[in-house]
Amino acid sequence: MPNTAAGPFPAFKSPESRARYMAAYDAVLADWPVPYQEIDVPTRFGPTHVIAGGPADAPPLLLLPSFAGAAVVWRLNAEAFGAHFRTYALDVIGQPGKSLAARALRNRREYAAWLGEVMDGLKIDRACIVGCSFGGFLALNQAIATPERVERLVMISPVGSFASQYWRLIWAMRIRAPAVRLLRRLAGNRQKPSLADLRGRSARALPRDAKWAALIGVTMAEAAGVSVINPPVFSRRRLRSVRAPALLLIGDGETLYEPQAMLDLARARMPALQGAVVPGADHIAAMAQPDDVGARILAFLTGSAPASR
Repeated sequence: MPNTAAGPFPAFKSPESRARYMAAYDAVLADWPVPYQEIDVPTRFGPTHVIAGGPADAPPLLLLPSFAGAAVVWRLNAEAFGAHFRTYALDVIGQPGKSLAARALRNRREYAAWLGEVMDGLKIDRACIVGCSFGGFLALNQAIATPERVERLVMISPVGSFASQYWRLIWAMRIRAPAVRLLRRLAGNRQKPSLADLRGRSARALPRDAKWAALIGVTMAEAAGVSVINPPVFSRRRLRSVRAPALLLIGDGETLYEPQAMLDLARARMPALQGAVVPGADHIAAMAQPDDVGARILAFLTGSAPASR
């Protein structure tokens, strides 16, 4: 997965490249369904961009996106979550978005330190955390590294964590998408890259947010340098040390791993884990099925009903 020592990240090819990305990002943000604030939180790794919404006095909820998905991936869920929580959707440091890493983060401990500093900057002592894909790994990592700061934990199709998907991730990010761009250039095809290029055109349940899908197309076209690590697999000892109640949701259209097998493996390694396979959803299940997944998450976070069914 992409990673180098120099910075800053994301490293766009030119000011024009960065401007195209930011325009696509702001087009999604313009449709945020509830009032929001954009906050830049300073950390020793660089400033972190946060989209904050919901009542200022409500319990805090951190939302961590998939790799390259950016904070705006949560647009379809912001209204439902904001009815119960003060939501903070983060652009993960060093990845596409408005955060800016001064250098590449080297390991999971640095990511935990970064997120801890973001919480400090937002004056949050303890919060619920929801993360998708790489964000799901980060959420679990935080619950292991700083258990006293995580109230409840939701993972949506996390990468690493319970089992390695290293070669599948390498194929999707370093081989498939660049090869599609090269073949198009050689063939004189000016069609813009799209999310389907990364996922494969046989994948079903494309996300419902067309503007976000367009943002991913721009992200792929601009191919900015980023900072990211290969998410590790946690030991049974570390997984069983998690104090926070935890929920794992996997779409039945997941392609990184077989959904039910991964859920069974995760439960075996982390016996207190709740979980479910979500019908009609793919890797970014909260976007593919925002009402269903949002209801499951809120039921779990508020304790109003079982989230796994």
